[in-house]
Amino acid sequence: MDFTQKIERVFRTVSNIHVANVEDIMLQLSPTFQDVEKYLVKPQDLEYGRNVLFKNEGIEILLIFLPHFSKTLVHDHGFSSGWIYVVEGSVLNLLYAKGKDDVKYERNEYYQKGELFSVKGDTTHAMYNPSLSATVTLHIYSPPLGTGQVYKPHE
Repeated sequence: MDFTQKIERVFRTVSNIHVANVEDIMLQLSPTFQDVEKYLVKPQDLEYGRNVLFKNEGIEILLIFLPHFSKTLVHDHGFSSGWIYVVEGSVLNLLYAKGKDDVKYERNEYYQKGELFSVKGDTTHAMYNPSLSATVTLHIYSPPLGTGQVYKPHE
């Protein structure tokens, strides 16, 4: 079964996701690099590639491709909560504190292949690939993204 068909089967009747069932969902999907490789999008205008694999009124699933030493923009997720599964490689989740007019780096969290972490709507972060190898992450958001913001961090 193709990976997008697997996603469709798992999510066709799901309108939102709760923390309690995310691990079960990831176990059902069991994403591997081989499963998602053909869906990777190479970076164009940004340092990373981004592909929406599935979206309905309650859920959005993205695949992010971070080449070596690349990072996402600093951003939040608006009203969406998200769960990020590291399919391949490793990632530093760079966390920022929001100030009145800017954001400042606060700390980082390290995740590697097979690990799952979450972000809330007000989590302000960027993801950085600290290695020479590519990193691939699978993201599940509920509700779908749409109200998030991008920030320029205070240097």
